[in-house]
Amino acid sequence: MAAACLTVLNGAWAIQRDTFKEIRGRYEGRSFRLRIDLKAAGRATDPNVVSLDGVGYPSERSPILFSALETVFLQRMTNEGATRVGLTVYRSEDEANRLRASAIPGPTMANPNFGRTLATFAQQGSTSVVLELKAGKKDPQAQLAEIEILVDRVCYLKGEPTREDCETFVRRHTGWPISRLRAVAGLPEEEIRALLKTASASDP
Repeated sequence: MAAACLTVLNGAWAIQRDTFKEIRGRYEGRSFRLRIDLKAAGRATDPNVVSLDGVGYPSERSPILFSALETVFLQRMTNEGATRVGLTVYRSEDEANRLRASAIPGPTMANPNFGRTLATFAQQGSTSVVLELKAGKKDPQAQLAEIEILVDRVCYLKGEPTREDCETFVRRHTGWPISRLRAVAGLPEEEIRALLKTASASDP
């Protein structure tokens, strides 16, 4: 039993140290535009999960915290096992710094629910993503390549969304105000109105 614990502590079940150091250097502490929606993670054990098989969300009831095409800040990457990489995503670097520096208020007699943990407090502006790898630790180059593929499925690593991406986004968010659609999709107002009109006409 003691030997098994020592093995875990030494990282034998984790992604190879050099591989993990390289991916942290590539992506950690940078801002990216999202390719996919990210939902609020109710707790650390219930994140958004991305693999080569697709995207899994925490719960059907979890609200979308960050929508596709929004810019977010990848604050931290964590080595969570032989085939798991965790991402901590904030709305912006400023918000990440503000939330981490905020003092968490203690409970009061008037409002006993006012006392929150830091994790609960931060959920207002951050969420977590887990990359589930198929490649094993014994093939670090395959893991590195797969991590890059999966991060690119979450964010636009190179370049910007295509015009088709932006038009599809507008059609999927017909309930949003035009001002918000313009801010996220970056299309002119008249084009957004035309897309909304087309989307409305095509609805049964």
